[in-house]
Amino acid sequence: MAKLTTKTSPGKPRNRRRTVVADGPHPIDVYVGSRVRLQRIMRGMTQTDLARLVGISFQSVQKYERGENRVSASRLHEFAQALGVAEQFFFEGIAESGVVHGVPTHLSISASEGKEFHRQLAAVMSIEDKRLRGLIVQLLRILSELGGAAVESEDAEEPSQNAP
Repeated sequence: MAKLTTKTSPGKPRNRRRTVVADGPHPIDVYVGSRVRLQRIMRGMTQTDLARLVGISFQSVQKYERGENRVSASRLHEFAQALGVAEQFFFEGIAESGVVHGVPTHLSISASEGKEFHRQLAAVMSIEDKRLRGLIVQLLRILSELGGAAVESEDAEEPSQNAP
């Protein structure tokens, strides 16, 4: 736990524990929560769907996703199982992430942007032709790189090398 120094009287600092009320959510809690949200959206799940799978209220899912509630090891394991990922997924990229005021800059999206992202992802994933889907993913990767984004390609669906 991070210790903060406060002054109680002139020249006499006092150590105190970091608190959500006084200091806001810890940046790592916000990052892990954003990864829960990202994976939930990628799976096409609502907060209610995830809450039912894990056995909590959807309001608790909201708080976990915002970093207001810390995710315990056992809850992280439950989220990983419900979302079909390994526990380490929630920490991947944390060293490289840009953090502004405790919020990962590349993952902070509004609820409406998340809904639009989900709609677009569902449209691409509904394309039955795997080769065509792969070409669309490749096009998006190229456009992202042209826009200055660092894009990982190892997990992306690759089109056939024989593609016209």
